[in-house]
Amino acid sequence: MNTDLQAQNTAQATLAKAPLEPGFAAFLQQAAAAGAPPIERLTPAQARQMYRQISAELSQDPPAVASVRELPIAGPASTLTLRVYTPPSQGPWPTLLYVHGGGFLMGDLDTHDAVCRTLCQMADTLVVAVDYRLAPEHPFPAAPDDVEATVRWLQANAESLGGQPGPLALAGDSAGAQLSLVAARRLQGQGIRALGLIYPVAAHPDTQSASQREHGQGKFLTRSAMDWFNQAYLGSDPAHRGHPEVDLLGSTGFEGLPATWLATLGHDPLCDEGVALGSRLRQAGVPVRHQHYPGAIHACLHFTRLSPTGWQLMADLAQWLREQDGRTAKGAKGAKG
Repeated sequence: MNTDLQAQNTAQATLAKAPLEPGFAAFLQQAAAAGAPPIERLTPAQARQMYRQISAELSQDPPAVASVRELPIAGPASTLTLRVYTPPSQGPWPTLLYVHGGGFLMGDLDTHDAVCRTLCQMADTLVVAVDYRLAPEHPFPAAPDDVEATVRWLQANAESLGGQPGPLALAGDSAGAQLSLVAARRLQGQGIRALGLIYPVAAHPDTQSASQREHGQGKFLTRSAMDWFNQAYLGSDPAHRGHPEVDLLGSTGFEGLPATWLATLGHDPLCDEGVALGSRLRQAGVPVRHQHYPGAIHACLHFTRLSPTGWQLMADLAQWLREQDGRTAKGAKGAKG
């Protein structure tokens, strides 16, 4: 197990503190009162349907984009489906590959459709989402293999979709943030101009950080759910649990990665490992902009009906992406809350 989290308490102490935002608190109270079974007691199919329902019901309507279409590409083991979002402005545009979260077991093109539409409009960028293979049907390393293959395909074909020539940006949330970083590291940063990591999974699966102990129960993402996700994704092979593409904080090879934007949340069990990952990246010479949202819970991107924080997070990432492209900031048109 890595030791980086032992040093993160000093950095964690510098983060802004805030009570749980009222919208999130009310949602969690209602969920507890409803008495629904914890996600780890569901089947994968049931968990996926629950995630789709939550993202559909709690996300506000996203801003308009010019077009959305799907296309198949050849993946490492099967056909992969991409969803392409075109901005309403005149192209060609910078290209962003977005990799959805969901514990490597849930999530799809629909759960993150509003997120991709919002980033497309806010960042004025061509957004491409990938429907990578999920565990337990397709355990590690199926997901990182699919994401790497998609990055390579886009590097060769983005212009045919309306993208500008040159490097692309890569971003994702939670498990998708880990997959984004792994793909960028596999390519040694080549052909990638920017990396967006939204509350990333970064620590060894057996890690018990301070934020996990404080926020690992009753705040949407629980420690027991994380254990369930890891078991499905990694199985019983101990080599998988300590693999450098899983235990990012216990690994090396971050040198040469592109400028990185990192988001952490104050009431998220993943907060500490996000802080530690930012520190590791800086030590490797990677420019990092870390933005912290102290009153938010995990998956706040989907909860824009409850709080404006998800909108703000996407607006902050979009503005940073525009800065990486040498463009002026753009208002968060269509954002509500």
